[in-house]
Amino acid sequence: MFKDYHKYLKASLKVYLFVLIIIFILKIVGFDYFGIDVNNSTLINIDKFLGKYHLKEVWYFITLFLQLYFYLCLVCKRKDLYLYTLIGSIINLIVQYALTYFLQADWYYQIFSMLLTLILPMIINKKICFKRQILFIVLINAYQLISLFIRNVGINSNYSNFIVDSILNLDQLLLLGITFKIYFMKGEIQCLQEVGSSSLKKISLKKSLQKLQKNFQDNLEAFKSKSKEEKLTIIIFSILSLIWNCLTLVVVFIIAMINDSVIECIFIISSFWLSKRLFGKPFHFHSMIICFIVSNLTYYVLNRITTPLGISIFIPILLGVGLSYITSKFVKKTYKPLHRGMSKELFEETILQVVDKDSEKYNICYDFYIEKKSDLALSYKYNYSVSGIRKIKDRINDKIKRL
Repeated sequence: MFKDYHKYLKASLKVYLFVLIIIFILKIVGFDYFGIDVNNSTLINIDKFLGKYHLKEVWYFITLFLQLYFYLCLVCKRKDLYLYTLIGSIINLIVQYALTYFLQADWYYQIFSMLLTLILPMIINKKICFKRQILFIVLINAYQLISLFIRNVGINSNYSNFIVDSILNLDQLLLLGITFKIYFMKGEIQCLQEVGSSSLKKISLKKSLQKLQKNFQDNLEAFKSKSKEEKLTIIIFSILSLIWNCLTLVVVFIIAMINDSVIECIFIISSFWLSKRLFGKPFHFHSMIICFIVSNLTYYVLNRITTPLGISIFIPILLGVGLSYITSKFVKKTYKPLHRGMSKELFEETILQVVDKDSEKYNICYDFYIEKKSDLALSYKYNYSVSGIRKIKDRINDKIKRL
């Protein structure tokens, strides 16, 4: 059922990037709700427990190991790097404590850490791609800077270092883990630069507004072509549907208020709606009453299990996208292979289940099935052999048959 979970990972990353843009705008206009929750009782108890039994160093080592492992795998394009990661993490930890103890200057350690991330991959693989190495170093530092900016770290000097580091590391590890899974997913995106460009194109505000405007114009033209009776029916149905949806949202937010998780609920709902169409047609019950009951129960459970934004911004997003992904699995899909003469709408609904719209495979299939270009013309355009073009089309259709 969840063999295509890479779609869920990619959708979560895309929605997270979009949400970061919104958060950035909100912070600029003065809405600052995303600081670290240093007063969270659970984190305070964990902090005391780890401090009492001297386990903080173990936690630091685990997070350092995971970050270095994800980085080495991405740069060296290998997964068997546990030994190198272990050695690098031990050296990093020893040097960190030595420099902090003798020189009491964090910037010495920062320089050493940067040198280690540059030199260690070269020792492991002498033919390392320097451009890819720089790309991932920039990516990891971007993740860190984003967290620091959103969380306002450094403004309040009373922060507990362990709680701050743990919260910052949580979202960063989730992001690195998803990046790692996407990068090594067979048959999917093979370069992170492609992931970034595809994501940004799909979530850009300008493109989203243009798409909304086009859909509005198309629906308006279709509405104008209807008879008076059909127009009246559409208007009444739209009004009743809007009232019903508003009632559902009101109940959901009342439940969120009871659980003291209104902002988290907004993140979950927004993530659900932003990713709703990424997995195909959404699931709906035949009865509106059943849909109402199940929706409210579902959001109640999600509001109970999500973490506060003061701990993680990413987890409510993962839950919202996960709800969209899981509900899409209940929709019975009977996709037929691509063929010439099919409508553009059916083509996109079918092919977007197996490839990204910005991928070369999508463009090749679009030119062949919609534009009706020949295999020979496509081989010149995309620099493939004729047999290579045919293999790409056959593989796409094989994936569609397995849906």
